[in-house]
Amino acid sequence: MWIEEVTNPKGKRVYKYNERYFDPKTNRRKKVSVTMPNKARDTKKEAQKLLDSKIDLRLNQKTLKKPTLTFHDLIDEWLPYYQKQVKEATYYATKYTFNTLKNYIPDTWIVSSITASDLVDVLEKILYSNDLSNNYISTMKGKMNKLFTYAVKRQYIDANPIAGVVIERKLDNRSGKIKDKFLEDDEYSRLIDYVAPRNKRYALLFQWLYYTGMRPGEALALNKTDVSKTSDGSFHVNITGTMMDRRRVKDMKKSDSTKSSAGMREIDLPKMAIEVYHELLEISPTGHFLFQTSRGTPLQNSGLNTYLRNHKQKMKIDKPLSLHIFRHTHISKLAELGVPLYVIQDRVGHEHSDITEKIYTHVTKNSKQRLKENLEKL
Repeated sequence: MWIEEVTNPKGKRVYKYNERYFDPKTNRRKKVSVTMPNKARDTKKEAQKLLDSKIDLRLNQKTLKKPTLTFHDLIDEWLPYYQKQVKEATYYATKYTFNTLKNYIPDTWIVSSITASDLVDVLEKILYSNDLSNNYISTMKGKMNKLFTYAVKRQYIDANPIAGVVIERKLDNRSGKIKDKFLEDDEYSRLIDYVAPRNKRYALLFQWLYYTGMRPGEALALNKTDVSKTSDGSFHVNITGTMMDRRRVKDMKKSDSTKSSAGMREIDLPKMAIEVYHELLEISPTGHFLFQTSRGTPLQNSGLNTYLRNHKQKMKIDKPLSLHIFRHTHISKLAELGVPLYVIQDRVGHEHSDITEKIYTHVTKNSKQRLKENLEKL
């Protein structure tokens, strides 16, 4: 195998990996090549695999099916197939991802002609032009991998081009500090004091998330009947699904299950959450959703997050704000109270969570330090 440095039609430097092989049917030596974005060790290994696959394909005289199939048509063919394999919420999230990709990939692109270099250009453009996170692009790449794996199985392409896609991580200036993942007591108070007189429905949702630790989608999907009173007078909420966002609000609905099996749970409600529940019933006596607009439609995750981002300066909160911060704050408060990690994970519906463990470790470490300082005052 040998490598040539070339420039693609877009003027970007790429690397052409070449290999020769002997074709016994013609008694001649022939060449195959693949284009990759760099010369890293892992890329070289992947290039060799792709070249070997191409040679094997040619020697075995495999003929591609649907040689003129476009990328857009491949998506439209694959999505119904994928829909049968996953939960409804996962399907719609994937469909949304590919709708985004269609905006960046021309509808004339032929699947069998798409290279790893082409996909690197597309993903890097999405990463930087939309200021998206590295994790989002990684997820998008994973979904594309499933699409092209399907194309390989159907013999639409020789090999999966995603194998050669390497996206360099973007420097993320957004805060990654654990202390910025949850609110301190004074920050939470300022937030509620600011929101309550301006949008009571939003304030009640934020309080509910703070007192329950539920995922935003789980809370937004709650029906009024999901909250019930037991014989001993206590209240609990039965969490069985999540809100599935749609382009049209009227099409939004509750899924049949939560994000994971651990998410299907029943949790106790503290006194303050019960008060929030009764307030919600008062302001929305009709309609089946617990959290709804004055018109009876469900609240939208995106609109709530936008509200928090747009108003955080007026709240004097200097950290990234989204609905998830209330869930993380709930976790931090339970850790402060000395609740064991496994009990917290059970309450918030996490089998394993890196962020939950980091918040727990951070808070308990600070609590031990404060105890040490207080002991010196004895």
